[in-house]
Amino acid sequence: MICVVEYGKHIGTLRNLFPDKQQALAFAQRIIDLSDGEYQSIGPHQWYCREKKEFVKIEAMRN
Repeated sequence: MICVVEYGKHIGTLRNLFPDKQQALAFAQRIIDLSDGEYQSIGPHQWYCREKKEFVKIEAMRN
């Protein structure tokens, strides 16, 4: 499973699970596209919005 993690001061931590990385990437891109702030890449599959102080990150779930 692949997890899209959103976290920030005003939203707490949200985790969304997906069966594969392609679906997770599409979801993360949707979050970024619909945001009223500008996200910048800060690493592989990690983005940060300075205005909102929020992160979006894709990570593999560990057993």
